[in-house]
Amino acid sequence: VILASSICTKTGKALASRQFVEMPRTRIEGLLASFPKLMVPGQQHTTVETDTIRYLYQPIGEEMYAVLITTRQNNIVQDMDTLHLMARAVSDICDVTDQQDVVLHGFDIILAFDEIITQGYRDNVDLAKLRMITEMESQEEKIQEIIENNKQREAKQELKRQAKMFDQQRREAAKRGMGESSMGGMGSSGSILGGGRMGGSYEPLLSREPEPVRSFASASPTRSNTPSVSANARGMRLGRKPKGADAMGAMQNEIDLTQSLMDNMSIVDSTAAPAASAASRATPTMPPMDMKGVHVQIEEHIVAVVNRDGGLEQMEVKGDLSLVISDPAYANVQVGVVTNNKHNAQVKTHPKVDKRRFNTDAVIALKDAASSFPLSQPIGVLKWRIVSTNEDDIPLTINCWPSLSATGTVDVNIEYELTHPKLELNGVVISIPLPPGAQPTVSDVDGVYEVDRAHSTLEWQIPTIDASNTNGSLDFSVPGTDAGLFFPVVVSFACEKPYYDIDVSGITGADNEAVDFSQNIALIPDQYAVI
Repeated sequence: VILASSICTKTGKALASRQFVEMPRTRIEGLLASFPKLMVPGQQHTTVETDTIRYLYQPIGEEMYAVLITTRQNNIVQDMDTLHLMARAVSDICDVTDQQDVVLHGFDIILAFDEIITQGYRDNVDLAKLRMITEMESQEEKIQEIIENNKQREAKQELKRQAKMFDQQRREAAKRGMGESSMGGMGSSGSILGGGRMGGSYEPLLSREPEPVRSFASASPTRSNTPSVSANARGMRLGRKPKGADAMGAMQNEIDLTQSLMDNMSIVDSTAAPAASAASRATPTMPPMDMKGVHVQIEEHIVAVVNRDGGLEQMEVKGDLSLVISDPAYANVQVGVVTNNKHNAQVKTHPKVDKRRFNTDAVIALKDAASSFPLSQPIGVLKWRIVSTNEDDIPLTINCWPSLSATGTVDVNIEYELTHPKLELNGVVISIPLPPGAQPTVSDVDGVYEVDRAHSTLEWQIPTIDASNTNGSLDFSVPGTDAGLFFPVVVSFACEKPYYDIDVSGITGADNEAVDFSQNIALIPDQYAVI
């Protein structure tokens, strides 16, 4: 059995170490400290032994060793292969010439060691698979960071544009000789909303709420109507200061207006905007579920990106199975699952779950029968990841065919097909970009549609796509000469069946009696688009 895997200096100082048997820290530090003293100068071997311990080592960098500590009865050939994989993994993770960099990446190194060795035995994993496993959680975080940065940048630009528009309104009002009573704050409400009043006090811009902020923000300042100047209106007086209360009220109203604009703006990057808009309108609110003493939550997130020629750019499904146990009597349950891994999914169990029993009996149970699951909080016990380059694995295919006509219009035909009839997609919205200001003429549609003028998209809505409704089409035409304006096509839906073939066959308690449980399943499209 493998006792420990470590990265140490040539003097035996541990930089990162993972023990696979119960061993105190002083013990492993002592073993590593005695390791350099056992080495014979000029020896060509990369192993040294004591009466009970074998050290296998490989230099990494100029001042460090990758060390594998095993029993003397272990298979030395297999251990050498494990050691080489460890050294290559460490070289991939950090700079092996810098000890400080090794210490900074200590957790990443230990996680890689855990993927290579489980409970002292080598797992069937190579360097390519190890890289894929250690990087599997990074993509979603990067996408989220990009979206957040774009939101902040766009929000700043929008606020600058609004401030410039208000300033321009104020200057236009001043040029037309408006009186002092209409100049409080940032200008009268009539100069922006088109009213004709000349009230002496400042009126908040959003107090009359005839239309949403979206229409207000998109309005051009040159279209506002300026009220006529009354005969008794006085001009501005140099040196005259406005009243303190009026100035403070105007400032407070402008702050309220800015906050209202921030709350109502939905700012994302150009490629994600249609997806966010469609998802917010299409994803239905899940009804509250009566959770029992044991509740099973299966949640999957799918990313599917297809180019306009039909080639698959990216296909990934991440899922996890979580337990929520609210009854202490069921704190040590065993969950039986049924899986059909036809998609070659990478499946991982929680470290406290008996992995061997899961692989042989498809039962999720704790390694330590005396321990128990935490109560009243979700705990992930199983997760899986599917990556595919096969176009047939896409659950819902979208074909968009824009073509130029001789009459100066673009005829667009778009169709969908459900390739996985076991799924049932609800609240499906297919969002197709339109040229700004264009009004499409729809000739044929399966389902319903609406035009979102704010986002310049045509929203094709299908209530349900399942085995009884596997395909449909939409035909429309719009004035234009550029067929590339109708991409990306973004799809959103809600689904209560998993993409990965997994189901809970039953749950039993500590006394092997069946336990009644509740279950919730969700397949969530994080990104589903034709680009």
